Amino acid sequence: MPAIQNSKETIKWLGGVGSTDRGDRVSLNNVAQALVELGEFLIAKAENNLDKNGNRASGKTASSMKLVNLQTNATKMSLDVEILSSYKFLNEGVKGVESGSGKYAFKTKYPNKKMAGEIKKWLRVRKIVSKYSPVSKTEAKNKKIKRMVDSADGRLTGLSYAISTNIKKHGIKPTYFFSGKNYSAIEATQREQKKRFAKAFKLDIIENLKSN
Repeated sequence: MPAIQNSKETIKWLGGVGSTDRGDRVSLNNVAQALVELGEFLIAKAENNLDKNGNRASGKTASSMKLVNLQTNATKMSLDVEILSSYKFLNEGVKGVESGSGKYAFKTKYPNKKMAGEIKKWLRVRKIVSKYSPVSKTEAKNKKIKRMVDSADGRLTGLSYAISTNIKKHGIKPTYFFSGKNYSAIEATQREQKKRFAKAFKLDIIENLKSN
């Protein structure tokens, strides 16, 4: 199913769903809208966590997050969040061969050509975006990376391998930007959902009573 672009489009597509024990049709448009809005809230919170902690680099992880597979029936309504599978390394961390902590672990301190190539792309991207004034940890880090790239004097490949080796030695620190800690996107959304669903369900009951 294609990604959901926004709440209004979703509700227009959804229409009325659900049923009572007697089989009467009940419209749950407000509950469906609340579900989609909570999905949007989760994505926005995850993006904010990445930026706040200085972990938003190429933007691939952030841009990969989309709402998909809205499913409804008489008793259940669900919605999935699509994200790059590599998010788990940033979220839960990767232990280095010499130090660091995380759920996952590097097996060797020697980077391969693919990893160094990705780091090289990452350096170029962050040098370009560093022209903006630093107002977040990510943008401040971009400024530092630009100075480091400029001082490399064209030896970007060597710098890429050096950074890759350092990452493999010391690992990737867990961020829990998406799940796992009380400041994660999922934890924040769980705290938000009760009041939003209660309000939406109340509105649906009132609207159904009026229509019937």
